[in-house]
Amino acid sequence: MGDKMGASVAPAGREWSHGFWSCCNPFGTCLMTYFCPCMVFGKTEARLKEPGASEHSSMNGMCCAWACLAYVGCSCILTALQRSKIRDTYGIEGSSATDFCASFCCPCCTIVQNSKESVTRNQQAGAYQSPPAMQYP
Repeated sequence: MGDKMGASVAPAGREWSHGFWSCCNPFGTCLMTYFCPCMVFGKTEARLKEPGASEHSSMNGMCCAWACLAYVGCSCILTALQRSKIRDTYGIEGSSATDFCASFCCPCCTIVQNSKESVTRNQQAGAYQSPPAMQYP
């Protein structure tokens, strides 16, 4: 009765595609997360809501919510919730406690890992990928 019709949840027991401490690669994502983490968080949230979309906006309601919570020192709550959502969606091992600890102790690494995981899993699932730009000979 509690099952969501049409919801696809991956089997549990999988590992993260990207390590927690590999947050410096790609360097652009690392820098963006360090200087403006709310935008990377917002874009990841948009990817989770619409995995098949060709473009995802980084400036959205979740970006603003994260920024407001960061102002009062509580952004780790939203980051932990996003991490739990990613784990549940893709069947990744872990718990809510480890999600919160990771989000509280190293928020930048958590946001980068969440972002990279959502990109990788969407590509593996065959989500829409824009074709390469045309080039003239």
